[in-house]
Amino acid sequence: MRYRITGLSLDPAVVEDPRRLADALARVLGVLPPQVIEPTVVKHSLDARRRPARHVWGFELDVPSSAEPRPRPPRGAHVRLLDTPPATPPEVLRDAPPVARFPDSFRPIVVGAGPAGLFAALALARLGAPPLLLERGGSLQERRAAQAEFEDHGVLDPENNAVFGFGGAGAFSEGKVYTRSRGPAVSAVLRELVDLGVPSRVLIEARPHVGADRLGRVLDRLAARLTSLGVEIRLNARVDGLLTAGGRVVGARVGDEEIQRAPVLLATGLSARDVPRWLVDAGATLEPWSTSIGLRIEHPQELVDTIQYKSRLARARGNLPAADYHLAWHGRTGRGAYTFCMCPGGRILGIPNRAGSLALGGTADAARSGEFANSGVVVQVRPSDYKAFGEPGDPLAGLAFQAHWEARAAELGGGNFVAPAQNLTDFLAGLPSSSVQSTYARGVVPANLRDCLPEELGGALVESLAAFGRRLNGFVSPDAVLLGVETRTSSPVRVQRDDEGRAWGLEGLYPFGEGAGYAGGIVSAALDGLKAGTAAADHARLYSA
Repeated sequence: MRYRITGLSLDPAVVEDPRRLADALARVLGVLPPQVIEPTVVKHSLDARRRPARHVWGFELDVPSSAEPRPRPPRGAHVRLLDTPPATPPEVLRDAPPVARFPDSFRPIVVGAGPAGLFAALALARLGAPPLLLERGGSLQERRAAQAEFEDHGVLDPENNAVFGFGGAGAFSEGKVYTRSRGPAVSAVLRELVDLGVPSRVLIEARPHVGADRLGRVLDRLAARLTSLGVEIRLNARVDGLLTAGGRVVGARVGDEEIQRAPVLLATGLSARDVPRWLVDAGATLEPWSTSIGLRIEHPQELVDTIQYKSRLARARGNLPAADYHLAWHGRTGRGAYTFCMCPGGRILGIPNRAGSLALGGTADAARSGEFANSGVVVQVRPSDYKAFGEPGDPLAGLAFQAHWEARAAELGGGNFVAPAQNLTDFLAGLPSSSVQSTYARGVVPANLRDCLPEELGGALVESLAAFGRRLNGFVSPDAVLLGVETRTSSPVRVQRDDEGRAWGLEGLYPFGEGAGYAGGIVSAALDGLKAGTAAADHARLYSA
C-alpha cells in the first residue's frame, strides 16, 4: 500500500537520517519502522507563521498490505491512501512520439538563447529537427567579463551584458525555478534541469532557486547537450529583421547575411526593444500590454530574518534559511502593487543594455549568504498609462514609456550608471536623504525617487510600502533603502498568436517567451519554449516543398 503524508513538521536532521525518518513516519502511520519502505520527499516548505518557524514536509511511502496501518497524524498533518502508482513524469519530450519524417524545407531557426529559446531548440532536436540557434550576445564567459567591466568601470557592452547572451537574463539572476503553472510539463522541465546538474531539491521545495554561482555549469552542459543533438549554436549573431515572401517568413537577417530557413521561432526576451519595431515592419500584429514599474528595495538580511522569524538568533538556532517575503497590495483605485524577484542574501544588479539608461534587478548565490536582501517593489501599469508616449493602441508606446523612466533614473543618478537612492522612511515622508548605501556595484547618490516614477504610480507605491510596513513590523525602517528604477518585470507589448502558437499576419513565425508577452520567469519561459518547439514540429507539413 502506498501512502501520502502531508503537513508533517520535522527537523531537517531527522529527514536526512534514514533510521530517524523511518521511526517518525512509522509513528504517524501506526506501524513498525521496518515496515516503512522507500519513503520519498515530495514537498518541502517553511512555515514561518508559527513560532518558532517549522520545516514542513510531504512524503510518499509504501507499507506491506499485511501491516494494517492505523494512522495517527499529529495536528496539522494528513495521511491518505494512494490508489495509483507513484508519478514518474518523463524527461522533457523523451517519450514524445517522433515525427516520422520532416520535409527538407523544414529547417527551423530559433532566435534567442534564453530559457524559452533553449527549450524550444531542445524540443525540436529531440523530435528530430535540430534548429539553427541564433543569439545576439556571446558566451556566458564573455558576458561575465563584460558585466565585470560594467560594474568596475561603468563600461557597457550593449550586446554582451546581464540581459543579452547565452542563457538570457536568467543567467545573471538568482535562478528562481518556481512557477504558478502546474502539470507534468513543469515536472519535466525541473527534471531536465536536475539532469543538467541542478540540485534535486528543486523538485520538492515550494520556492526553489538554483543560485547565480551554479547556473554557469548548468548552461555549459545544456549547450553540450544541444550540440550533441545536432543544434547549431551561433553566438554574437544579432537578428536585425525577418525575410518574408508573400506574407510568409522565409528566413532571418543577421547583419548583411540573409539566412534562408523557416520557420522562425522568436524568443528574444523583453529587453530586446528593437525586435517589436522590426516585427511591425514585417507585418506581425502587436498590441500594448500591461506591465509594472517601481523601485528596488534593500534591507539588511538580519532585519528580514528578525521580522520573519521574530528573533535575530532564530535562524542560527533553528537551521533556517535566509528569510524572504512576498507581499501584495490593492489600492482603492484598483491598481495593485507587489514585491517581485525577492533575493535573500543577495545584491542589487545593474541590467541596462544601452547608454543613458538605468534598470535594476537582483541576484544571489545558491547559499544566499550575503548580508543584505533585496526585492523589486512595483506597481501595475496599464496600457492607458502609455498615452503620453504614443497614439491610443500604439503597440510600441509601452517601450517608449519604459525607456523614458530608465533614462530619468540614469539622469537622477548623475550618469556613469550610478543609481539614485533614498531611505525608505524618507521616501514615504517625501524628505531628502542625507546619505545612502547599497550593494549596487556602480554606487548610489541621494535623490527624490518620486522623480523617476509617474506621479500616480509613485503615489500608489507610497501607499503600498506603508501597507507592507503595517503587515510586517519592521519592514519600514531607516535601514531600508530604495533604488531606481525597476522596469524589467514583463513585456509592455504582446505579439499576437493563435492557439497553436503561430503569429497573426505572418505565417511561419512563432513568437514566444517573455519578450513576446507570454511568460514571466525561467520555468514559464521554458514551458512556452516547449510549446513553441512542438507546435512548429506539428506544422512541419506546411513546409513541404
